[in-house]
Amino acid sequence: MLLQLSPVGIVGGFLLIATLSTLLANTAAYFVLGNEAELRQALPPGVAMAIVGLTAAVLPAAVVIAVALVVDYVMVRLAYGLNRRGTAMITAMHYALTVVAAYGVNTLLAIYQTAPG
Repeated sequence: MLLQLSPVGIVGGFLLIATLSTLLANTAAYFVLGNEAELRQALPPGVAMAIVGLTAAVLPAAVVIAVALVVDYVMVRLAYGLNRRGTAMITAMHYALTVVAAYGVNTLLAIYQTAPG
């Protein structure tokens, strides 16, 4: 089956993933840093994860997960300027929140696709 892509779909998907990932990165940083976490600092990791997310259509899942963890770690380190431990904590929390959100969205889409009518 050939994957059909439209420019509007790609841009819309990118913006949706970037927004959700930015909010999840900010939530992860809030859990670790408390009130010191700012939404503007979560923007670079969110956008970077959206770019990695777009590669999921062409790369194997294991590669995407590995690349996502490395890119997220680097972007969190650059955005927040933390030590290795703080960066690892935010990265792990961001990854966990992303997995939970992806599972939830996937479940909702599966329920929607099996609905009668």
